[in-house]
Amino acid sequence: MEKIQKPRGTQDILPSEQKYWDFVVKTFERKIKAEGFSRIETPIFEYKEVFERPLGSQTDIVEKQMFSVGRKTDDNVEREDRYNELILRPEYTASIMRAYLETGMGSIPQPIKLYYYGPLFRYERPQKGRLRQFNQIGFEIIGDASPSCDALVIYSTYRLLKSLRLSRFIKIEINSLGCKTCRKEITQKLIEYFSSFRAKLCDDCKRRLQTNPRRILDCKEIGCKKIAEGSPETIDLACETCKKHFRETLENLEILKVPYELNTKLVRGLDYYTRTAFEVKIIDDAGAGSIGGGGRYDGLSERLGGGNSSAIGVALGTERIIELIKEKEISVPEVAGPQMILIQLGPKAKARALELYDVLLKKGFRVFIASGKESLKAQLRLADKKEIRFALILGEREVFENSIIIKDLEKNSQSTVLLKKLFGKLKKII
Repeated sequence: MEKIQKPRGTQDILPSEQKYWDFVVKTFERKIKAEGFSRIETPIFEYKEVFERPLGSQTDIVEKQMFSVGRKTDDNVEREDRYNELILRPEYTASIMRAYLETGMGSIPQPIKLYYYGPLFRYERPQKGRLRQFNQIGFEIIGDASPSCDALVIYSTYRLLKSLRLSRFIKIEINSLGCKTCRKEITQKLIEYFSSFRAKLCDDCKRRLQTNPRRILDCKEIGCKKIAEGSPETIDLACETCKKHFRETLENLEILKVPYELNTKLVRGLDYYTRTAFEVKIIDDAGAGSIGGGGRYDGLSERLGGGNSSAIGVALGTERIIELIKEKEISVPEVAGPQMILIQLGPKAKARALELYDVLLKKGFRVFIASGKESLKAQLRLADKKEIRFALILGEREVFENSIIIKDLEKNSQSTVLLKKLFGKLKKII
């Protein structure tokens, strides 16, 4: 019989990999909590409208990459879901804004500072650093329109990457995309420019020319990239208010000593971005690889049926961060393993060992037990494989005498202590 395999574009995160995930997620959570952010978790699936409205119907995510889990033609789906297609979450920001509006977070003191980490789903061709089920860490600030807030989000991003020892391998590129007022003029100027090169654009960009010409700036095709180099710069076409906001953002970044590079061709792939947009790129990556990015999305709440709420956020790919950590051979702490193995020899010792195992764990010790192993040799072999230094050996005699053997496997020495003195002894030697 053929073995069942994992779906294409997914991965198993094995025990040997967990130290990297622990390092990234725990460092992120520690840093971001210290800045006053609180964790939010949204459903893994949402109604399609949550993503279709704010992301834009012409974006790659909506057009090509969404996983549907409930269709209006399916009679087995709950009635309320038959007319609203359910989608596996392809990104966090729209879900978080939906939760913000639905739960009335706008009525509590602003700004709201939220962070998240977890899995997302996009149907695309699997390749290096790009999976169909992938993970992100990120954070959002809702209810603050100031340029200093933009700078602080970028600063927090840089601070996190510095803590992960990645700051010298990345660069932060920044641009302004304009606001609702000046975006129409920017879009028109881009249409005029790219129309003169229409015959040389790829098929996707010919379509984008009519629906969303900004996306041409983000095209990876060499011909389109060359054409885009001569296109009008969005910041030059922006209104005076947007120019002032961007100038103050850059001034604040300099105060915070955050290194950045201006990239006047930078756009984000989602329609809801306005004004400040930034991307975290790997410096020596030939393909201009990106760890993630973010920006301001002041119009997102209106697209979801709410009032006007200023907001900005960032999302970073967890797999991509881990990939870079490995590539640069950055050492990460090992996940703390057991301090001792509890060895039991004989039926009475097995029963007593289970009681002792429960007490040891409750007292905060890290203990490994292999209740299915019978011989002393087999259990000691396990301790060696798991690099456990101390063994607590409980045999029939020890049960009778209310004692236990403590063996230092590194020094090959041992002593017998009464069970009532065990915890005091362990605190001294471990």
